[in-house]
Amino acid sequence: MGISSLYIHFPFCRHLCNYCDFYKTRVESSDYRMAFNGFQSELTQSFAIHQHFLEQNDISWEPLETLYLGGGTPSLWGREGAEFLKSFLNANQLVLAENLEMTLEVNPGSWTEEGIKAFQKLGVNRYSLGVQALDSKMLGQLDRVHSLEDVHQTLGFFNKLKLNFSVDFMLGLPVIASYQRDIAAELEKIMSYNPPHLSLYILTPKGNYPHTEFLPENEQLEREYLEVSEFLEKRGYLHYEVSNFARPGRESRHNLKYWRSESVAALGPSATGYLADSRLRYKWKVSELEFVPEQLSEKEAKLENFYLRLRTFEGVILEEFFTSAELLKIAPIVSKWQRQGWCETRQNKLILRPSGYIRMDGLLEELFQYTNSL
Repeated sequence: MGISSLYIHFPFCRHLCNYCDFYKTRVESSDYRMAFNGFQSELTQSFAIHQHFLEQNDISWEPLETLYLGGGTPSLWGREGAEFLKSFLNANQLVLAENLEMTLEVNPGSWTEEGIKAFQKLGVNRYSLGVQALDSKMLGQLDRVHSLEDVHQTLGFFNKLKLNFSVDFMLGLPVIASYQRDIAAELEKIMSYNPPHLSLYILTPKGNYPHTEFLPENEQLEREYLEVSEFLEKRGYLHYEVSNFARPGRESRHNLKYWRSESVAALGPSATGYLADSRLRYKWKVSELEFVPEQLSEKEAKLENFYLRLRTFEGVILEEFFTSAELLKIAPIVSKWQRQGWCETRQNKLILRPSGYIRMDGLLEELFQYTNSL
């Protein structure tokens, strides 16, 4: 068995936003070199550990079809990071496929033109821009360190060079002092830069988030979500996953690997990988050069596969997951969902619509009470 996708977690940011729950470490620009050198050394050591793990599971590397550099803020890595990764890939005999999709996460105000061009030379051909909002007040509520000017400069740069980029956009932001956010106006500004892809996230802050009491109710979240979905679909974007929209052919191939329960290798602190044939998930510890493996049972893997596929425009073939008796029991439920406009059935597949995506957890709870297969 071979593996052709790799995720690398870069754990540094120049600022720690008050809502973010991803593993990261704040680092001053004066300390970049020391911090990055230490990380690069750990990455080299962890690859040897990871390689032994793959060999134990009779897995070899195939030419990489997707390589995702996430974080943290990997755009801070700059030219030094691109040069290190080139040597790292060569030293470990990791070959890049001709049809490679290599993604770099970029935060406004945390990149340089020199660094972007160095990553382009390495093979990066897709960029994920952490914009979050085009409203200065909302950026302040999110504790983002970049300014609205940084956002426009970043979007303008990637649009001018006709690069393949995605924009992160966040909903469910705190409502303070009756301030009304104009989501449609923000999206119109984003559309002026013609992004091929947009990722939509609902704010789910960590426990000590300072504006918890001002977070909107579920009804408002649903209105915002459906407003964005309708807005983007009218402009030719495919709502191909719960949180993702793309121009045709610009879907994230790396993320589709996750949603199809395919194998993805992972390196870096807190990074999570998955070996599909072995049903093995593993997560790297944040302070030690070791990872924790988790063996999924056949039923657990099947449930996860069902959940992830239902999140996408590909949907699920119910006959692959449920017995004939169970299908008879859930048929009235699916019919009810269709009448409500929450789903559709096409070519023996159950496919959720946006109004189904937003209430997906509740729909699954209703479905599972009549089944034992999942």
